Amino acid sequence: MFIKHLKLGPTGRFPQGQADATDEGEIRLAIAADHQQAIVRLAFGKPIAWLGLPSNDARALAQMLIDKADELDQRKT
Repeated sequence: MFIKHLKLGPTGRFPQGQADATDEGEIRLAIAADHQQAIVRLAFGKPIAWLGLPSNDARALAQMLIDKADELDQRKT
């Protein structure tokens, strides 16, 4: 589903500082509309327990999810 050359997963960086002892740092993720399964798929490159985002990044992620959901819906019609 996702292109193998994408470098998903942890970067080893803490661009906002470390939130707490459980914070493992920045992670690269991919978002895709999986038309075959009719789902929006998020790939993180590793298991994650939680995701923390500054408000502007949270809004951007929300918009990306909406855009992928719209892409799936448009395909249905």
